[in-house]
Amino acid sequence: FFFSSRRRHTRFRNVTGVQTCALPISRLAHEANERWLDLSPVSETMSRGAGPRQDKLEITFTDEHRERQRSHSRWLLAELDKIPVASLNASEKLTHDMLGYQARESLEWLSHPVNRHYIFIQLNGGVANNLINLVGRQPFRNEADYQAWLRRLKRYSEVFAAAERLMRDGLASGITIPRVLVERALEQLESLAPPLHEVRKSSLWKPALQFPSNMSAAPRANFEGEYRRLLAEEIFPAIHQLARFVRDEYLPQARTTDGVGALPNGAAFYRLAAKSSTTTGLTPDAIHELGLKEVARIQKAFLATGARVGFQGPMNEFGRWLNANPENFPFQSADEVIAHLNRIHERIVPQLPKLFTRFPKTRFEIRLTDPAIAASTPAQWYPPSDDGTRPGAFMMPVVNARRVSTVGLEALLAHEGMPGHHFDGGIKLEANIPEFRRRTFMTAFGEGWGLYAESLGQEMGLYDNPMALLGRYSYELFRACRLVVDTGLHAKGWPRERAIRYLVDDCAQSPENATMEVLRYMAWPGQALAYKVGQIEIAGPQARSEEDTSELQSRFGIS
Repeated sequence: FFFSSRRRHTRFRNVTGVQTCALPISRLAHEANERWLDLSPVSETMSRGAGPRQDKLEITFTDEHRERQRSHSRWLLAELDKIPVASLNASEKLTHDMLGYQARESLEWLSHPVNRHYIFIQLNGGVANNLINLVGRQPFRNEADYQAWLRRLKRYSEVFAAAERLMRDGLASGITIPRVLVERALEQLESLAPPLHEVRKSSLWKPALQFPSNMSAAPRANFEGEYRRLLAEEIFPAIHQLARFVRDEYLPQARTTDGVGALPNGAAFYRLAAKSSTTTGLTPDAIHELGLKEVARIQKAFLATGARVGFQGPMNEFGRWLNANPENFPFQSADEVIAHLNRIHERIVPQLPKLFTRFPKTRFEIRLTDPAIAASTPAQWYPPSDDGTRPGAFMMPVVNARRVSTVGLEALLAHEGMPGHHFDGGIKLEANIPEFRRRTFMTAFGEGWGLYAESLGQEMGLYDNPMALLGRYSYELFRACRLVVDTGLHAKGWPRERAIRYLVDDCAQSPENATMEVLRYMAWPGQALAYKVGQIEIAGPQARSEEDTSELQSRFGIS
C-alpha cells in the first residue's frame, strides 16, 4: 500500500510497489505461474479474465491430477534451492519466500485426503457453486468466446462423473460431508438443470441472454441451437445422474456430525486449516481463548452504543429490538438494496484522500449475487480482469429485500469495497511485481485488512449516526465470535445447535443468520479465523482500545 498517515497508519511498509524482479527469480516466478494455470485453467478465467486457456478445463480433485500438483510443487522447490538467496534484493527475496511458502503449503494440503472430499458443498469449492460462479465470469465478448465456452462446458459432464466417483470413495472410507450441507448443495445442483422448456431459469443459460452487439443474428442462432443441444443431451443428463446418486445413495449415508474433528485425521486437518488461514502458529485452543476475550471486550462497546439508541440488552434480544422498528428494514426490492449501497459508496469516495495517497485505478461495481446461490453465499468481492473489461465487483446476496437491514451496511461496504478489498486487491494488481504476487490472496491479511478497513469508517464519518456505529460494532463482534464458534465446531466437538445458540446469545445474531453462518463454517473449516486474527495484527491491541474509547467518548459523551 501507498498511503499517508493522519494518525496511526505509518507502521505499514511498502511491500508491493517495488521494482520488477531481476532474473532468474522473475523468470522462475513467471514459469511457475504459467505451469500452475495449465494445471488450473479456470484460475486464469477467474483472475485474468480472457486468455488462451478459456476453453480448457481440468478435473483437479482426481488422484492423477493431485499427483501432478505434487510434482509441480516439488519441481518449484527444487528450482528455488538452486538460487542463491544471498544474492537477491529485498523484493526478489520476498518473491523467493512466497514461492516456497506456497509450494510447501500445497504439499501439506495434498497430504490430507479430507480436503478434496469437500467437493459437494454449497460454498467455494462446491461443484455446483463453482460452475455458477464460472459462468458469471467467463468472457463473452465475441463469437470466438462463445465457442470457447461450448468447448469448456462440454467437459463438465466428466466433472460430474468424477465427483460421483470421489463421493463413492468417501462413503467407502468414512469421509463424508455433513448431511445438512449436502442438502443445500443438492438444491444448487438441481437448479442448474430444470426441464428444458424452463431452461431460461438455469444460471447456465446466461450466455444466451447477454449476446454482445458485435454478434449478428446468424451466429447467435447457431450458438443457441448448439448450446441447447449440449445442455439437453450431455450436461443436464450428467447433472441429473449426479443428483440422483446424491439424493438416493449419498445423502442417506452422509454424516450427521458437524465438525471436521469427527473425521479420520480430522484434528490434524483442522490444525492445518487454522495455520493456513491465520498464517500463525496459534493452536485452536489459543484461538478459542482469544475469541472469548475479544467477544467480552467488544460487547462493552456494542452495548454502550446500543444504549444511546434505546437498546438495553441482553444480546439475544437485539434482533427482536431491531425488527421492532420498520425504519431498519426499508427495502422493497433487491434493486433498492443495491441503490442504497451505491449511495454509501458515494459518501466513502470523497473521504478517502484524508487517509490515502494512492487509489486503485480499476473500476468498482456493486452487483447482486446470482439468485441460484444467494441463499447460501456470503457477500463477496471479486477482482477485476487484466483487460479492464470486468471491474472489481462487490456481490451482494439478497434473498428477500424486506429482510435486509440498513444497520451494518456501511461497515459491510467499507470491508468489501473501499478502503477494504477493492483497495487491497486493486492496488496490488497494479504493482510492478510478478503476477503470482499480484494475484495471491493471503486470507489473514486480506480479510484482516477488510475488518481493519471497517474501523477506518469512523475517520471517514461513516458512523456519525449511532445506528451505523452500532452496525460497525456488531460486525466486529461477529468476527470475534467466529473465533469461538469455528474452533468450537471443529476442535471442541460442538454440535451446530450449540454454535448457533452462541451466535444468538452472545453475538446478537438472528437465528436465521446464525444458522447460515454456522453452515458456512462447517463447509469451510478455519477460513473464518482469518478476519479477527489478521485485524488484530494489523491494528494492534493498543490502537483498537484507544479507538473504541475515544470515539465513544467524543461522539456520544460516554465515559
